[in-house]
Amino acid sequence: MDTLIENLRAAAGREAVLTEPDELLVYECDGLPQHKYLPRAVVFPTSTEEVAEILRVLARDGVPFAPRGAGTGLSGGALAVNRGVVLELARMRRLLKLDVENRLATVETGMVNAQLSRVAAPYGLHYVPDPSSQMTCTIGGNIAENAGGIHCLKYGMTVDHVSAARVVLAGGEIVDLGGACPDTIGYDLLGVFIGSEGTFGIATEATLRLSPLPSAVRTLLADFLSVDDASHAVSAIIAAGLIPSALEMVDGETIRAVERSVFAAGLPLDAEAVLLIELDGLEAGLDDEALHAESLCRQHGARSVRLATDEKERKKFWAARKGAFGAMGRISPDLMLQDAVVPRSRLPEVLAEIYSIGAKYHLRIANLFHAGDGNLHPVICFDSRHAEEVFRVKEAGREIMETCVRAGGTITGEHGVGLDKSDYLPLIFSTDDMDAMLCVRAAFDPTGLCNPGKIIPTSRSCGEAKAATRQARGTTPGAQASLPASVPEHANDVRARALMQAKVPALPATPQLQSFNSEVAYRYLSNIVGEDSITAAGGKITVAPVTVEEACEALRLAARERWAVVPAGAGTWLDAGNPLRRADVIISARRMQRIIEHEPADLVATAEAGLGLDAFNAELGRAGQWLPLDPPDDGRATIGGVVATGMSGAQCFGFGAPRGAVIGMRVALADGRIIKAGGRVVKNVAGYDLCKLFTGSYGTLCLILELTFKLRPIPAQTTTIVANGSLASLLRSARSVLDARLLPVAIELLSPGAAQRLSLPHEETCPALLIRYAGTPETVAYQTEQTLKLLRKDLPSAQYDTFNDDATYWLGLAALPLAETNQLSWRACLLPTELEAFLDRVMKDGGTAFSSASLWQASVADGRLRVMNASIEESDSCIGSLRKLRASARAVGGSLVIEHAPQVIKNSLDAWGDVGTKAGLMRRVKKELDTNGMLSPGRFAMNA
Repeated sequence: MDTLIENLRAAAGREAVLTEPDELLVYECDGLPQHKYLPRAVVFPTSTEEVAEILRVLARDGVPFAPRGAGTGLSGGALAVNRGVVLELARMRRLLKLDVENRLATVETGMVNAQLSRVAAPYGLHYVPDPSSQMTCTIGGNIAENAGGIHCLKYGMTVDHVSAARVVLAGGEIVDLGGACPDTIGYDLLGVFIGSEGTFGIATEATLRLSPLPSAVRTLLADFLSVDDASHAVSAIIAAGLIPSALEMVDGETIRAVERSVFAAGLPLDAEAVLLIELDGLEAGLDDEALHAESLCRQHGARSVRLATDEKERKKFWAARKGAFGAMGRISPDLMLQDAVVPRSRLPEVLAEIYSIGAKYHLRIANLFHAGDGNLHPVICFDSRHAEEVFRVKEAGREIMETCVRAGGTITGEHGVGLDKSDYLPLIFSTDDMDAMLCVRAAFDPTGLCNPGKIIPTSRSCGEAKAATRQARGTTPGAQASLPASVPEHANDVRARALMQAKVPALPATPQLQSFNSEVAYRYLSNIVGEDSITAAGGKITVAPVTVEEACEALRLAARERWAVVPAGAGTWLDAGNPLRRADVIISARRMQRIIEHEPADLVATAEAGLGLDAFNAELGRAGQWLPLDPPDDGRATIGGVVATGMSGAQCFGFGAPRGAVIGMRVALADGRIIKAGGRVVKNVAGYDLCKLFTGSYGTLCLILELTFKLRPIPAQTTTIVANGSLASLLRSARSVLDARLLPVAIELLSPGAAQRLSLPHEETCPALLIRYAGTPETVAYQTEQTLKLLRKDLPSAQYDTFNDDATYWLGLAALPLAETNQLSWRACLLPTELEAFLDRVMKDGGTAFSSASLWQASVADGRLRVMNASIEESDSCIGSLRKLRASARAVGGSLVIEHAPQVIKNSLDAWGDVGTKAGLMRRVKKELDTNGMLSPGRFAMNA
């Protein structure tokens, strides 16, 4: 008798465990049949608790496992290697909650993607991520792979639409990541979990953000006589500032296969490429955008551009695109579907090289792909019955990957690494990069049982691999850090390394430094950065390196001496979070200000972390582009500081938060090693998304050195409407605007004092409502007109003002939290439907944490509230008030964070509040990446 199988049956039920060989055959591969592993068993849990119990059973016996949804993945990611067990979540498919008012849905992760949109459709909502397999793929599979789809060009990947997840770790521990509110506290463990391909744990429930169905859509079909012309048209559309909701290309081989299938849509058989372009939004201005896109296509060689005449024809076009891969079966017995991403500006040359590779290996290659974000899907046609042909397919596939990487791209944009591409990961990541990923993996799964063998190219468990890489560096957990072998990419010869290391004087090893000698530290640090880049005050040393090399040398020295280091930008948020237990050296990136690269055709830019946000946008503005972030800032914010805090401003409702804008980083870890996270393409699921983890980590995990952002075109028109009235009436009016789906980028309520600070038209005792629109002149004019109609209906006696030259007001609003008069600043984040009741509670019961003189701003669209006090009369009373308000916020699923406060308050209250079940996981992540706790120690209480 197999004891393990009997224990699994006891945990899940006898009928929920498959063990017969013919039953297991179904689960030996996923949608990529080139990789096959027969599992030891397949288990069908029906609840989170059952999943946890099953994983406890497996952990006791040391048996690996692989989570599985519908098995539609294309990377070999859902296979149980080493005779592991498959956990099939198909029976966990319930809709747990549909919150229409807050546009959220909580589901079990076995739910099929398309089913969620069907459920939400009667309320005018849908779930945006739409992979081609959406009729069969599951939400859990989408989360594991960070799935994309046709409409992610405008709306983002799965990670941009998941608010929270309930996750079971390998030992059976249940943790909740994220939250229903947008501003969750602590490390962004949800962001790094999404796309981890089942190697971190199993997501059993998810809270997903729903989006309004677009009120108007235009779908264009443009055909070309060459792929090269179509590729140039793609670059022209993006460079012109148009952001289609979808921009797809299908080449001639695929067109002819589709037109001979049930998906035929009348595509021209003699075309060598067609572009499928979809624009959506408000009706006003959409025809102009469609005409602009048509004109650009014709300028670049389109023979014809056809507008879908009705919804039936539009669906026919998209059915052809989504069914194209299936149609390819008509021209080849076997297909290898590749997945890579290149910068959009490099599409023509990369596509030409892909066809050349096909010719070199005597293979037929077809292309159908997400052209708007450079996500290529070359389809290699072959016959698996011929071993020599299979060999040529593998060689061609490798060359295609290498070509894409040389062009500045990545090896996968949506299908994942899995088993299939793990050997390619070293093409884009160094050993140190992958070691950092393994450290994070070990924090989630120290046992190495969770979907082993995937992503990172090693045959050992992640814990073993991590230990091996540490041993290679000569370190073990808790041991003294030594100078790492790695050096910056442009200084990697022996002589350069010797010169860099020689600049750090030899100091005696100090396993546990009992005191910090600022004079000694000053002397040695000044040898690294120079006298003009170092200052000493209050027993602390502040260094401002000019280069990446200087910053890393300073970190290596600090690691060797066990000094506490505080990474900083402009220093405006150095007191954020809990009081630091120790702060010996502040390393400020403020002098690292280079723009490294800006490619307008790709809407991507890279810069050093010390560059000011204003200066960055001024330079981008020369090309009509910008980074649309408005964090709390009085003009001093650096881009590194913005990302390190991860804080959003009033306009994040329309433009997004920093976590969604960062696509690549170079950072220095606590021991001075430089690692890369992400890349320079807008769609990238290769490896773990450490960019998400480092964003909002407040300098506790790394020093950010360089950042790569995806940009947006500067809006042609902005307009702000200001209205005054009672708090209740303005909230009703704001909800009317949101319900009308007029798509404001911000909708803010301001206290009378805040309105006065901004010199807004206002009544002395009444709050003000600010509504901002941004877009084309025609669209903004329509939005403004419709908004004024709604306001006149809801507030017939109120005064309204409209400002087209409105930037000053929003800059002033962003600067309010940093005013020197603020003694206390705190923020709360709630579901939008809870905002009014919480505001009322604050005003009635806020005590000394809130007074009539307090400045406050409330984001009606997403439920954020910030309160600023100029004075505090009684600290004890204030502490009590903050405790009560935090409890009220938590009772409705929200949070309250203390930003700036006198030391006595921060000594009595945790600045962040309870992070819940993820506290232990946060501590493990901190320990793995900063073994000795030297980076901003104590800023997060769970770092203790």
